Amino acid sequence: MEKYISKLSGHALVLGGSGGIGSEIVKALVANGAKAISFTYGGNKAKAESLARELVGLGVKVYFEPVDQLNEPSFKQFLENAVNANGEEISVAVNSIGISPNIPLEEQTLDGKDGWRNIFDVNVHGCFISTRAIAERMKEKKVPGSIVLITSTNGINSQSEISAHYDASKAAQAMMMRIVAEKYAPFGIRINGVAPGWINTSMNDTLPEDERAKEMSRIWSGRFAEPSEIATFVAFIVGSGGSYAYGQNFMIDGGYR
Repeated sequence: MEKYISKLSGHALVLGGSGGIGSEIVKALVANGAKAISFTYGGNKAKAESLARELVGLGVKVYFEPVDQLNEPSFKQFLENAVNANGEEISVAVNSIGISPNIPLEEQTLDGKDGWRNIFDVNVHGCFISTRAIAERMKEKKVPGSIVLITSTNGINSQSEISAHYDASKAAQAMMMRIVAEKYAPFGIRINGVAPGWINTSMNDTLPEDERAKEMSRIWSGRFAEPSEIATFVAFIVGSGGSYAYGQNFMIDGGYR
């Protein structure tokens, strides 16, 4: 019966691991068998330290530090540091880093923290650099690994003006995932996307109430997802349960039409 259980082992990496979805993914990976965890964090060091203490209490090896995905040499050094700290190569990686400001279309800009360029830098360009670096290391070290990118249904079926830049970036991220997945499949490296619908996280706190009501009316389940529901699915796909899944972008949206 064990072949029907989605298991994983060894060293798992979660980029954005202290965030709302990321921290739940970390816990789900541990629950499914990961014995070592590396994760990155943004500005909330205290939250990252708290998560690390929780993991150590469970007997899990832990390494964490902030990292710039766009700085390829620095990111590769982070991977080296993580492997040295936890004593084994990374065989599972999940990228949950993303930003999603909600701004009226006529107020959107190219530059600035919430501008198109920065959103694409975080959601697409940085994701590409880090995914390629992880896959190249797996290839070099002959690790049959699994990588999941947290994409979004916004890149598939959204037509909201306030998130035009985010939606466009997530569509680009999903296409990038498929191309990179094909490149590394011959080396036993599985790369997939998990596209959540609406989730109860701080990233959606800026969603206007009228927009929230409109979107809620289109969700069959009648509610936003909890981060743990997304994390459980990610752990399944990235583990042995997803062994035949390559280059897919799985929509987890509670039924949204």
